[in-house]
Amino acid sequence: MPLPSDGGFAGEMRRLRAVTPERFAIGHSGDWGAKDALLAGAACWYSVVAGLLPEPAALTRAAQQGTAAEAERINQAFAPLWALFREFGSFRVIFAIAEILGFGGITPPRPILPLDQARHKRVEVALQPLLQVTV
Repeated sequence: MPLPSDGGFAGEMRRLRAVTPERFAIGHSGDWGAKDALLAGAACWYSVVAGLLPEPAALTRAAQQGTAAEAERINQAFAPLWALFREFGSFRVIFAIAEILGFGGITPPRPILPLDQARHKRVEVALQPLLQVTV
């Protein structure tokens, strides 16, 4: 699910729960809203982040356990990255992260262009708080 445009996660979850089977897993893919969606009862967070940054992706576990303070702590570490996701698109930023983490010189498929050097440097800076996250 995309994130609700009005930020009303609790209302969105009530609306969706009313029209889906009990065991239906509702998840969101809007990374910067993951914490709020999970705390409102979403079952999962669909993001490529967990594949590259498994420790900080523990945001999911913290929110699902209802530990809002821990979820907020981890989400704050993500804040600079979320800003870049919104500015450049998560797809392009994730390719830059993969390169920064040493997974090789992979580039997004055309017509999507990789981030230029200045933007790549901004991703490096945004990544630093996430590399310090412990769970």
